[in-house]
Amino acid sequence: MIEQAGRKTGMVDMDGSGLAGEHVRLPAELDSYWPGMPASHEGQCPAATALALLAQGVDRLRAVRWADLALDDQRCGSHPRCLWRAVTVLLCSGDLIHADAQIRKLESACTGLSGDLIVLLRSQYARLVGDPTEGRKILKAVLAAEPSAFIRQLAIPFLIATYVATDDAEEAYALLSEVNFDDIIADSTFTLPLNLVVRGSVHLALANYDRGPDELRLERWKQATVDLLESMHYPAAELSANFAVMHCRGLAALAAARVGLGELASSLAEQEKAAALAWGSPSSVGWALFVCAMTEHSGATEDALADAVDLLEVAYSRVELAAAGYQAGLKSAGAKDGSSARHDFERVLEWAEKTGNATLIKKAKDALSGATSSGSVQQLTAQEGKIAQLARTGYTNKQIAEKLCLTIRTVEFHLSNVYRKLGVSGRRELKNAKVYDSM
Repeated sequence: MIEQAGRKTGMVDMDGSGLAGEHVRLPAELDSYWPGMPASHEGQCPAATALALLAQGVDRLRAVRWADLALDDQRCGSHPRCLWRAVTVLLCSGDLIHADAQIRKLESACTGLSGDLIVLLRSQYARLVGDPTEGRKILKAVLAAEPSAFIRQLAIPFLIATYVATDDAEEAYALLSEVNFDDIIADSTFTLPLNLVVRGSVHLALANYDRGPDELRLERWKQATVDLLESMHYPAAELSANFAVMHCRGLAALAAARVGLGELASSLAEQEKAAALAWGSPSSVGWALFVCAMTEHSGATEDALADAVDLLEVAYSRVELAAAGYQAGLKSAGAKDGSSARHDFERVLEWAEKTGNATLIKKAKDALSGATSSGSVQQLTAQEGKIAQLARTGYTNKQIAEKLCLTIRTVEFHLSNVYRKLGVSGRRELKNAKVYDSM
C-alpha cells in the first residue's frame, strides 16, 4: 500500500487452497533494523510476506491469509516482530472481528516484549472499532507501568492519536508539548513517519476546531501539511496499525485543501481513493470517499458523502462515520432540507456519544437545535433515489442491500427517509409516487 514490494520467491500452498500463493520478498527499506525490536527468524517468513502484500496494497485477502499462516507458524510465534507484522496486517484488512479473535489468543499466550506489543495493538484495534476512549485507557496504563524506551516510543504517539480521534485537540497538543516531540523524532529514525503524521494530525485538528485568529489557524494548517507530506517520504507499512499512518495521504489532502493547494489536495485524494479501491476494505474506501468529498468543489460531493457514510457504517468505523455524517448533515442543512439534516445530526450525536467525542456531541446538538423540518416534498439524495427506484421495481430490502453493497439496516434507514420525504406510507404508495423529478 505504501511502497511497492520487490521480487517473488517460490510457490507455497499450505493447505491446497491456493490462497497462500507465493512468498513475496519484503523490500530492504521495509525490513531495516528497528532499535529495540528483534529481527525475525531466518528463512522465508509468512509475516514478512503478509507485510510485503500490505505494502503493495492490491491483494488484501492473500495478505490476511499469510498473516494467519504466520500466527500458526512456530517460528513466527516466537518472534515479536513477526507477531507485530501479522496483527498489523489483520487490523489493516478491515476484518476487525477476525483481528479481535487473533489478538485475544495472543493476549493469553504472549509475555515479555511480545505481550507488550500485543497490548499496543489492542489499543489500535479499539481505535479502529470506534472506541478511542478504551484505546486511551490501555495506552495510559502502558505508560503508567514505566515501560521500556522502545515501547514508550510507540505508546506516546499512539496515545496522542487517540486524543485526535475524539477531537480533543488541546489535550493532544498538551501531550505533544509535554513529551518534547522534537526530541522523540530525532531519537528514532524508524518511527519517524509515525511521529510526523501524528504531529501533523494534531496541528490539523487544532486548526479545524480552534476559534482563534485566522492567521494562527492558517499557520497550523501549513504545519500540518508540511508534516503530513514529509511523512509520506518514508516506508511505513510496519507502522500501519495506526490509523493516521495508514491514511496519511488522505490527511495530507485535507490539510492541503485548507491552505489553498487545491490541485495537490485533489491529487492526493484521488491517490487515496485509488489505493483504497485496490486494497478493497470498506473502511478504507469509505474514508477515501469522505476525503474526496471534502477536497472537491462539485456536485459530486453529496453523493461521495452518502456513499462514505454507507461504507463506514458497514465497516463499523464510528470515528470517521461521525465526521462524515456531520458533513452530510451540513450539506442537507445547506440545501434547506431540514428534516434530512435533523436525521443526519441525530445519528451523528449517537455515533459521537459512542466514541466519546465531546466536541462533536456539542456541535451535533447545536446543529440539531438549528435544523428545522419542512412540510414540503423534499428532494431525494442520489442514494435514496437509487433505493427508491429498486424498491418501486419490486426488489426486497435484502436484494437492494446486496445489489448496492449496503447493510439491510442502512437500506431500511434510507427507505424510511424516502417515505417521509415523499409523504407515502410504504412500498405500495411508493409505486404511484412521482419521484423521478426528485432523483
